[in-house]
Amino acid sequence: MRIYPHLSAEHLANVYTVVDEDGNALIVDPAHIDRELLAVIEERCSHLSAVLLTHRHETHAEGLGTLLKIYQGVKVYSASDEIMGIPSIRLSDGARFRVGRMDIEAISVPGHSMDSLVYRIDAALFTGDTLMAGTIGSTKSVIEKELLMRSIRAKLLHLPDNCLIYPGHGSLSKIRLEMMFNQDLLASGMAIIGT
Repeated sequence: MRIYPHLSAEHLANVYTVVDEDGNALIVDPAHIDRELLAVIEERCSHLSAVLLTHRHETHAEGLGTLLKIYQGVKVYSASDEIMGIPSIRLSDGARFRVGRMDIEAISVPGHSMDSLVYRIDAALFTGDTLMAGTIGSTKSVIEKELLMRSIRAKLLHLPDNCLIYPGHGSLSKIRLEMMFNQDLLASGMAIIGT
């Protein structure tokens, strides 16, 4: 499996193209479709099969309609029945499915939004706005922040230390690094210091 990150200048959001050994591909969070992203898809993939949406916010889903006009037969996966008026295969917590040779697990981590999903493919975690390098996603209330913190603790922090975090914004990280240095997790007493 290969992962090709793309920074959408439109929203400063990360878009990921994930390709298996046979050239089957999926896109995580098509924030904005530009020529550079299309070039990656055309050069690296033999077939675009799916789009995974971490949540319904426009900054991560704006390019979905354009992508589906260019590539026919692409399945859309999210925590909702539709995203921006486009039908989606609704996933629940713990749902497992396959795209090409890639085994994918959907992990519900509400808080930043109630429909937030993290996708796990092997040791890669596509976290959207849930968990980012050094911080967690924004929330609108203390209750939502507590929900997000509890969700992260219950669903993500027990995963192997070497799981790579591919966030919706910012740089890559690892579970281990977030346990050691994430300011939000440290402030809540969830992170651990040391190796």
